[in-house]
Amino acid sequence: MIQRLGDAVPEIAADAWVHAQATVIGDVTIGPGASIWPGAVLRGDYGPIRVGARTSIQDNAVIHADAEGTVIGDDCIVGHLAFVENAVVGDSCLVGVGAKLLPGTRMRAGSVAAAGAVLLGIEVPSGYRAQGLPAVIVRTDRPGRAYVDEGARRYAEMARRHRREARTV
Repeated sequence: MIQRLGDAVPEIAADAWVHAQATVIGDVTIGPGASIWPGAVLRGDYGPIRVGARTSIQDNAVIHADAEGTVIGDDCIVGHLAFVENAVVGDSCLVGVGAKLLPGTRMRAGSVAAAGAVLLGIEVPSGYRAQGLPAVIVRTDRPGRAYVDEGARRYAEMARRHRREARTV
């Protein structure tokens, strides 16, 4: 469902793909080649949400913002059941399954939030991973930026396939 809220109308690139069971409301911009999967909710009612090119917002992820906004860069993967609110996610980042990025969190390009991690107002430098509850930052080369970029490319391809082939039965 794509829904305006007052004067705020979602802006979705012509070649982005939003599943019919996803919810996109209000001040949301979705970049070229991005994909929004079943059950995902992007609710731009209190503030803006920006999703970059070729970024994949996976099943049942929730993206929200207040006046400060939430920004997710290009070539990112936001995993299933992740939650992102009032955070900035740089290009080529991975937000793992069930990770929670809470207000003030900043992920620099090529960083990772591990599955299940809870980040509150911390900065994750490029080439580092935040893991645990509460999250601690560790230097790592896995998964690397090339892995995330390849995953983003594969999800963009899968979204194109869904656009071409998926039909309700």
